[in-house]
Formats: sequence, C-alpha cells, structure tokens
Amino acid sequence: PGLRRLLLVNWLLSASWDVHAFLVPILGHDRELSASAIGAILAAFALAVAGVRLVIPWVAHRMHEAQVLSVAMLWVALVFALYPLTLGAWSMGACAVALGLALGVVQPMIMSTLHQLTPAERHGEAIALRSVTINLSSTLMPLGFGLLGAALGSAALFWMMAAAVGAGAWPACALAARLDARRSEAQ
Repeated sequence: PGLRRLLLVNWLLSASWDVHAFLVPILGHDRELSASAIGAILAAFALAVAGVRLVIPWVAHRMHEAQVLSVAMLWVALVFALYPLTLGAWSMGACAVALGLALGVVQPMIMSTLHQLTPAERHGEAIALRSVTINLSSTLMPLGFGLLGAALGSAALFWMMAAAVGAGAWPACALAARLDARRSEAQ
C-alpha cells in the first residue's frame, strides 16, 4: 500500500525533468535567446540539482520524506506556472535554479520512501518497477510533449504540467500517513 501513490509522484516529478529539458530550448528560442544563453539556463538547473544534494542530510533530519515531496511538488508547480511569463535569460535562469533545487531533493526522498513502503524482500521489485516507469516515461513523454506543444504552444504545456504536478501534491501528502503506519508496525 502506498507504492502506487509513490510511483505516481515519482512519474510526475520525472516528467517534470523531461518537460523542462524539452521546453526550455523552445521557450528560449521564442524569447530569441542565443544557444549559449539557453545552455547556461540548463547548466544553472544542473548546478542547482547537484548543489541541493549537499544539504539533503540536513533536510532529512528536519522534515518527513512525504513533506519534502509535497513541498517540492508545489514548488515545481509554481515554477512551471511562472516559467512562460519570463521574458529573458536571467528570469528563465532563476526559474531553472528554483526548479533544480526542488527536483534535486526529491530522488533521494523517493528512494527512502520506496524502501520504507515495501517489505525488505520486495525492494528489488519495487526499484525495478520504479525504473521501468521512469524509463517508459522518458521514452514516451517527449513525443507527447511535442504533439501538445505543437498544438497548444509551450506556455500551455508548462501550465498543464503545473496543474498536474500541483494536483500530485495530494498523493504525496497521503504518503505521510502510510509512512507513519509502517513506522508504527515496525515498532
């Protein structure tokens, strides 16, 4: 129990990485940014993802995994809602850093939650199922992003992802109750 919710949360956050990597060059081109500026925006995202990993032990001692996931999802939704409103490289870079901070903290929290939700003898199955979900998503989602982006525009795609990830914060919150139940069972 709870694994389906976690896989949904994981899928939404994984798709967020994909949509960002897919749409930033398109949005940057629409804003008439140079390839170097677009690359710098994507680099800022990557640096934020790597940098936030340094503070994960501090965060993990102060917040429950499900709290981190819920806050990160709401943060991602807010950033995606703002991204199409940016006009230049600096504001897009600020959004990229904010997004990188949120998405960089979630994978370790997802793995920790996955191990808490599944019995020890089923960890391998759960990790494999997570990997299949992410890889399938990374294969299929860019095609869907391309189709929707061509039909609706990049702004609409950012806003659709903002709505989906924002709605996904509820299942992340529901994981807290499941984790508390598992901890009680273990004691």
